[in-house]
Amino acid sequence: MKRFKMNAADKEQRIEAADVLKGIALIGILLMNMPDFYSPASYYDNNLMNGSRMSYVANGLVDIVIGQTGYALLAILFGFGFMKMFQRTYERQVSFTPFYVRRMTALLLVGAIHAVFIWHGDMIVIYSFFALIMLFFQEAKKEVLLAWGTGIFSIYAVIMIVILTVAALVNEGDTAAGIHQPIIDQALQVYGHGSFASIFHQRLLDWYYAYNLNTVPFLFLSLFPLFLLGGFMAKSEWFEEIEEYIVETKWLCLISFIVYAASSVLPYVLDHNVATSYIHDTIGGTAGAIFVVTLVTLAMRSVSIRKIMQPFALLGRMILTNYIVQSIVCTFLFYSYGLGYYGHISIVEGLAIAGIIIFIQLLGSWIWMSLFSDGPLEKLIRDATYGPGR
Repeated sequence: MKRFKMNAADKEQRIEAADVLKGIALIGILLMNMPDFYSPASYYDNNLMNGSRMSYVANGLVDIVIGQTGYALLAILFGFGFMKMFQRTYERQVSFTPFYVRRMTALLLVGAIHAVFIWHGDMIVIYSFFALIMLFFQEAKKEVLLAWGTGIFSIYAVIMIVILTVAALVNEGDTAAGIHQPIIDQALQVYGHGSFASIFHQRLLDWYYAYNLNTVPFLFLSLFPLFLLGGFMAKSEWFEEIEEYIVETKWLCLISFIVYAASSVLPYVLDHNVATSYIHDTIGGTAGAIFVVTLVTLAMRSVSIRKIMQPFALLGRMILTNYIVQSIVCTFLFYSYGLGYYGHISIVEGLAIAGIIIFIQLLGSWIWMSLFSDGPLEKLIRDATYGPGR
């Protein structure tokens, strides 16, 4: 294949619906991440903790309405972005792999710095790693992407539901997640009162708790199919040719909403156990992401809706910068080297803080993007991908 330098402005024509979805994903991820910023929420189920009725209701509403939708939506967008980048470089007879490897390497480095020095809940590292695996599918036909994505996800989901349902029946009465009190006490002490060095060590432990050889394979089987689905959308020109898929999109929107709603309320209607929690998180999160994608795609056909959604598009265009800023602000608010409110924030207060952060970021993104073409970290990734000034 012919090789020559690309101008970044040529390669990345913006699809506004994708930017809006990035903004929505960022908001959903922050709302779900908030308890883990101000408490050791990774080690317990919020539904098992004592608290006011208002906190219980607020936690339930966030869990039902948002759940894991933000993470699933971001996986779809990663796959979509990968395939769009491949298509645009291929059309210009440019070697794609070197550009993409540089891009993902830069993202991996940003994610590693974020995970090690800022917040243990980083997802950039794992998403970047999964995105690199997409290189094996760069020339796959859209039908192949759809078949692999739906096949892997469906087989894995059926197996997990059967196994976890049996486990739930065998251990009837057990909760979906236990309370690891010694670990919780340690996190409360370290993040709330410890030194920077002790927080650094705790952060590494917490990151490894979430991403290790036992958890990453399951994350891959849950998330990578959504990368493939995003690739399918790109090759189908889903956003650009929406009128050709209008009937299918409307049906998919309705069906995904029904599955999303049913899966999300399942732990609250039946028993809160490992099986219903899996269905809530994985099935509900995926269906919720598909529902949001189809709903936004349909809504963005309206000029008035596009104007209303413009702030979310600007938020999404700076998704990496805004994501890192959220972590910096929240860890400063809650960790001992900042204001030290770790362990002293209720769910309702956490949601209020998240709302303030989202509002400020919507305003800040609008101001920044009116002055510059990229967010600070987005420009860093662009320069690492194509070279400075391109």
